Amino acid sequence: MKILDRYVLATFLKNYLISLMVLIGLYVVLDMVFNFDELAEVQTKASVGGVSSVLMTLHSIGDYYFYQSFKIFVHLSGIIPVVAAAFTLIRLMRFNELTASLAAGVPLLRTAMPIILAAVILNGLLVVDQEVIIPQMIPKLIRKHDEVQQPTAHTFSIRAMQDEERGLLNAARYHPAGDNAPAWMEQMDVIEFDEKFMPVAHILADKGEWDERHAQWNLTNGLLVTGLRPTDRVTKEKSVPAYRSSITPDEIALYRSGEYVELLPSSRIKLLLERPKSYGTVDLQRVKHSRFTQPLLNVVLLCLAIPFLMSREPGKVKQGILFCGVITGACMATVFLCYQLAGTPPAGSDWADRWPAIMSWAPILIFGPVAVFLLDRVKT
Repeated sequence: MKILDRYVLATFLKNYLISLMVLIGLYVVLDMVFNFDELAEVQTKASVGGVSSVLMTLHSIGDYYFYQSFKIFVHLSGIIPVVAAAFTLIRLMRFNELTASLAAGVPLLRTAMPIILAAVILNGLLVVDQEVIIPQMIPKLIRKHDEVQQPTAHTFSIRAMQDEERGLLNAARYHPAGDNAPAWMEQMDVIEFDEKFMPVAHILADKGEWDERHAQWNLTNGLLVTGLRPTDRVTKEKSVPAYRSSITPDEIALYRSGEYVELLPSSRIKLLLERPKSYGTVDLQRVKHSRFTQPLLNVVLLCLAIPFLMSREPGKVKQGILFCGVITGACMATVFLCYQLAGTPPAGSDWADRWPAIMSWAPILIFGPVAVFLLDRVKT
């Protein structure tokens, strides 16, 4: 590696670290400003005052945003290299270092090559974050601002959730899995139907606790009644120890919110898609394809910005920065729009799988050739 490459690479990595901290910090500050009332409710619920109130609020803010910062990085992973590259290349132009390298016969794109290669490698941080780190802290990431100090996750009721065996699940209260406790339900009620949607069985239980090892709900005071058709004779209640179903804690989370799938690793998403009936299939397909295209989009975004950030004429720096903001903004807006459209496929079963893939690749197919054209047009 040449001295110039090492110099550009070291400057870019330093600016990348600064941009990472600044952008995540700005994101946290803005989110905290809009949600400070909810964060302050923590000390109100604890009925404390004085110095203890301030310390508890600060602890809640730190505890909440420490975990959220890993999720925020996923959203900012594309713009961070662009900002770092802008600071690096503009600094080289300001101090006439690009002029010196051009005089030595080094093309502008050759000077920017270490930045592009480093950005490609740094995409590995995004993969590690999405596939390894975030899945380990899902209970922390699904908390709301006012639930930071709660010992358990937010509970909710389940109404008429259907499984793949024609069963309808109802629960008075569902408790998601905690740090050391499995997911469980209060007052569990299941009605099983036949192919004609006639009720054939009824399961009641005071409590259902998820057993990960056996993939079933272990029931407390579980009772089963069969013979519910008009032509059948109702049987006596008999004890039932467990309830096997396609409804798992993951399925319930998908049923509750489509955003949950964004926190799952690709291996879990693949397993959920292999199931005959899975809630949030469109969201699963959308995230599955975006996991593959997002690193490529980050590189395309950087390649769109670089041609405007380096020029033989230092007087065009401001103009280049303006054009850089316009083209990268258009690319990011297109990515956001396509991601939203991927969740609303056209009617027809064939589109359920194809549409998310088309929308995930559309920004690359649109802006990839534009980036190549702009790089080719750089005058050195």
